[in-house]
Amino acid sequence: MEMRRFNFNYKTFIFGFLALPLVFLFVTSCLEIKSVDQADSARAGSSQTITLNVLLDTENNDQNYKRLVVGICAPKDWKVGENAVVTFDSPLNNEPRVGNGTMILDDGAQDKGYKKGRGADGNQNGLTWAENAEEILGYDENYGEMEWVMYYSDQVDAGNTSVEGTVSINLSIGSAHSAAKLGYWVGVHDNGFKMADHVAESTTTGAPSRWYDYEWKKMAILSASADATDLTGPAPTFTATVNAGAEGYTFDDIITVNFDAKEGYLGDNTALYNAGEVFMCATALLGDGTTVAKVDRAPESKMTLTGADYWSKTIWPPAYFGVNDQIITEIHLNFQNADGSIVVKNPGYGTDMVFGEKCQ
Repeated sequence: MEMRRFNFNYKTFIFGFLALPLVFLFVTSCLEIKSVDQADSARAGSSQTITLNVLLDTENNDQNYKRLVVGICAPKDWKVGENAVVTFDSPLNNEPRVGNGTMILDDGAQDKGYKKGRGADGNQNGLTWAENAEEILGYDENYGEMEWVMYYSDQVDAGNTSVEGTVSINLSIGSAHSAAKLGYWVGVHDNGFKMADHVAESTTTGAPSRWYDYEWKKMAILSASADATDLTGPAPTFTATVNAGAEGYTFDDIITVNFDAKEGYLGDNTALYNAGEVFMCATALLGDGTTVAKVDRAPESKMTLTGADYWSKTIWPPAYFGVNDQIITEIHLNFQNADGSIVVKNPGYGTDMVFGEKCQ
């Protein structure tokens, strides 16, 4: 089987940050992202080009009437769906279904068969492509404020070929975040997110499924706004604080953990507002990647009421977690009532509150 060069170009991605392009291709075609060419950092307001190097193998199945679908997961405030222009290009030139053209934004209407999302079993499941991406792929290390945006191509005739292609995305970098994890997914419009083992003839065995592949890659944003957040975490929170003095702290210091039951999601009270007792459930992440958990609401984890619905607990982390010969790199916290029926995590994110050392 002759290998030819196959060029997909997603071009002119304007305004904002890009995070995850999704690509849906040919029905029984197999896909693999061979590499992602993306800068590790970019300046806010600049234009950047990201290139995906993609392998398409039709497995001699005469692939015709197929659609390339591209999806991108980016910070919501970049409004990718309003600003992106996505195109693809290739040497496939089987008229009238040639392998190039401008891609169309998926509006989520599901009014045509190819616009109806397909889940892990390959069947239409009533969800849009973007909803399937969110449910199956999620947002990797990004803690929130992300969305999936999808695009699809006109029909393509790929015949019986095996080709290599490129996807190029030109975009403008936003200033609202200091970093985000960008992700890229390639797949098949008739199979969607179907999980299937590779066959012996396939040349795309580096992908997680016979029908699709995806990659994630972090980009740091230079000259972001003063209040920019790193979407790869930890997620910001006002519900809990850790302190040990004006000079900051390490986890070899005596520290005080504070929990404000009044600081819930969007200014509401947390579920532990007016609670009679509050227990600190803490997990220490160690330097070797292992963890030590103190989450059983034992008497020593009970917090002290020090203000109006304001609770505190002072500890020396090495002794509290029983760590003698390891370095504590992070402490993950949630707060519970006495029987564990009420659990407060980071409001708006549903994950433990994460704290690292804070040195001035």
